[in-house]
Amino acid sequence: MRRAIKKGTVLIASAVLLTGCGEEMAPLTESEEAIVIQYSAGTLAKHNSYQQEGMTALYPQEEEEQEEEQEPEEKKEEKKTESEEKKKKEETDSKDKKEEDKEKDTTQTEEAGQLTLSEALAVSGVEFSYKDYSVSSSYKQGEYFSLDAAAGNTFLIMNVNITNTGSQAVDCDLLTKQPIFTLKLNQGAGVKNEVTILSNDLSTYVGKLEPGQTDAAVLLFEVPEKTAESISSVQLSVQMNQKTSQIKL
Repeated sequence: MRRAIKKGTVLIASAVLLTGCGEEMAPLTESEEAIVIQYSAGTLAKHNSYQQEGMTALYPQEEEEQEEEQEPEEKKEEKKTESEEKKKKEETDSKDKKEEDKEKDTTQTEEAGQLTLSEALAVSGVEFSYKDYSVSSSYKQGEYFSLDAAAGNTFLIMNVNITNTGSQAVDCDLLTKQPIFTLKLNQGAGVKNEVTILSNDLSTYVGKLEPGQTDAAVLLFEVPEKTAESISSVQLSVQMNQKTSQIKL
């Protein structure tokens, strides 16, 4: 646009210099030519509604385009970075929410699937109730039986009561059922129970219980000493007849 204005100015000045009443115009000095050109430029600018500052003014549209082009590159990069960070945060929040919901559903499913020890072992007329546990590097029974844990390990001894809740004597035979117990401490790896020749080993218990009679039984698990030093959670499961059940303690 500025180029067009300049061209127009030159053309007007030329017209002024070349036109006349058929008579040859007197030659002008350089200073006189400058005055004529300046006058012509002023006249053109006067009739140009967009012209504001002589030959260098810009039209409004040109000013807007120039301002957009002059937007700092750093600001553009900053906007781009903020947009990317916002997108990443939204994706992370969505992922965390899905994981949280998944863990919640898993926990609820496990709790809903838990059975009591009596329900899992399923001996009619007999109740199996978890009492407590203790930790020891060895287990002894009377004068004739002693079992020591391996170096770096210790025993977690789980105590269980076996009670005849009926009005008649009941034969309780867990040896033929062959239950396999698994213990998890602090949400760690599972450890299977030690199978012993003890008469009160719950996994191999065989006995006749009179009405109201209660026998004490044990389950032995050999676990790392470091794990047993600080126990925050205890989980027990039993596998029997190709079915695994989580036990509610």
